[in-house]
Amino acid sequence: MPEMRVLYENLSVQKGVKPAWGFAALVTYGKKNILFDTGGRPDILLSNMRAMKISPATVSDVFISHNHWDHTGGLFSFLSKNHDVKVYLPISFSETYQKEVLASGAECSRIKEFTRIAKDIYSSGTVGGEVPEQALIIDTPKGLVVMTGCAHPGILKIVKAAKSSLKKPVYAVLGGFHLYPKSTVETKSIISEFKSLGVSKVAPCHCTGEKVTKQFKAEYKDGFIQVGAGSFVNL
Repeated sequence: MPEMRVLYENLSVQKGVKPAWGFAALVTYGKKNILFDTGGRPDILLSNMRAMKISPATVSDVFISHNHWDHTGGLFSFLSKNHDVKVYLPISFSETYQKEVLASGAECSRIKEFTRIAKDIYSSGTVGGEVPEQALIIDTPKGLVVMTGCAHPGILKIVKAAKSSLKKPVYAVLGGFHLYPKSTVETKSIISEFKSLGVSKVAPCHCTGEKVTKQFKAEYKDGFIQVGAGSFVNL
């Protein structure tokens, strides 16, 4: 099953790992170590990686969910440490940005449609909305694991897109759900739909909202995973 180490998040759960607004995680599955987003401040990303004893050299790929500073801020500083990676950007990133990544020495692809990245690892493709976004999907024996940066197009829209693309149940959803503007009633409806979609495990964080996160915890009980910078999650 996939393993996730949270490198950058609003809250910290480990001494020596700094909290800051943004998100980044190292996702390990099969032969891939994927840096999912890069947080907002490059110094904090690299400092947290050192504190967690994670060498940039171990990263095989970089997956950027969307073009917001708190998810892209550490990218070029990371690439200065390890450019022997392939960077996956949503198609909403400009060709100029892609050229800057290529100039660092890394490979780079702008993703539009549902795309296989490696064995059992996929991009949802760029899901449209006011802020277009791609999610990382891992096809595991227990079902699909979906990781989101902020889920700006809508967390349910992204989860349904993942399920539709691979025609398999969704086992777990992790990352930013961007539900803080939602009312308690709206959130309750979303949680109910999560359950109807078969989602067994949830790890909402970053932009989900504290009140909403508590709702997920109350509803999911043992299926809720609390995360913060420094967390290690083995699904």
